[in-house]
Amino acid sequence: MTLQPFTNEQLNYFKFAFVVLNEFPKALRQTFKNRWDNTFGHLPGFQPWDDSFAVRNMFLGTEGGTTKVPTHLSYDDWDCTALFQATIFARSFALPGSTGHHRTLSDLYLRPHRLPHGHFHASVVSPSGNNAETFAMAIDQLRLLRNAFCHSPSSSIDKPTFDQYIQRTKDAIQTLGLTSGPVDTVGSLTEADFPTERVRQLEDDIRKELQAESAFLKEDVKDELIGIRSDIAQSNQERQQDANRAARERKEETHELKKQLELHQEETLELRRTTDKNVEKTTAANQEMNENIAELNRKFDDVLNNKKSARETKEAEIHELKKQLEFHQEEWKEETLESRRTTDRNIKTITAANQEINENIAKLNRKLDDVLNNKKS
Repeated sequence: MTLQPFTNEQLNYFKFAFVVLNEFPKALRQTFKNRWDNTFGHLPGFQPWDDSFAVRNMFLGTEGGTTKVPTHLSYDDWDCTALFQATIFARSFALPGSTGHHRTLSDLYLRPHRLPHGHFHASVVSPSGNNAETFAMAIDQLRLLRNAFCHSPSSSIDKPTFDQYIQRTKDAIQTLGLTSGPVDTVGSLTEADFPTERVRQLEDDIRKELQAESAFLKEDVKDELIGIRSDIAQSNQERQQDANRAARERKEETHELKKQLELHQEETLELRRTTDKNVEKTTAANQEMNENIAELNRKFDDVLNNKKSARETKEAEIHELKKQLEFHQEEWKEETLESRRTTDRNIKTITAANQEINENIAKLNRKLDDVLNNKKS
């Protein structure tokens, strides 16, 4: 029985089926190996991933002894579901969260996004540059693309959707550090690349993938319910712990307040006793001060009385001195006038004497000149 010619949309469906069923497991397998080698391969007691029974048991041990990954099988036999479980859902690669507890990459970086059904990550690169977040988002993008394929309502994909799926696949694979060459070649596949036997094989693989996806979803729902129940229990426990802590803190605060109240009461009593003593001292001091003031007032009155009699005596003395001063002033005036008259007379006498002396000197000079002239002749 030959197949009817494919429509372009059907061909796109089989092309993407080929990518999901063949290239996704290869990329995820290599990514898991790289992650294991970088995380555990160099540690004492571990070894790089060689798919041996020993190394698969090591992985089982890092998972806590239980895992949904079929570690008894070669990792070449792990399907996409197992590989997602071995990477973003693995406890082996869990990292500490904000509370310090280790959480899977999915819980740390993917669950907070809460993408609606049928949506994809706009970018698989961490906004904050976190390599672990980028790793998780790239793998989750492949998971979302696989889910979109598995939940496709028909066996056909239009060209815009197909191109978008291929581009998102290439971005995710390249972000994981792998080559996207095999994905690029899918675009060149033609109807001749999908003979009847290959189509039948693809359809069989698709059915198996859908069954695995369905089983995974059931387990995922169960795990989600268990996780929710665990979160509720943890939340209740934390709430109870917070309540107990708050009660202890209130009790401690009450005890501390009582101690402070007792201390305050003791300080108040001591202050009252000190105040009473100070009042007594102040009263005694005021009484003594009043007595001193009364004594000073008496002394001041005596001083004022003494000053009054002394002032009267002084006034009499001053009056007598004024009289004597007036008398002496009159005498001084008379003496001054007489002295001035005497001085005027003496000046006149001296002036006349000087004139007479000057005339005599002039006569002598003339006589001297005559004598000198006679000697020359």
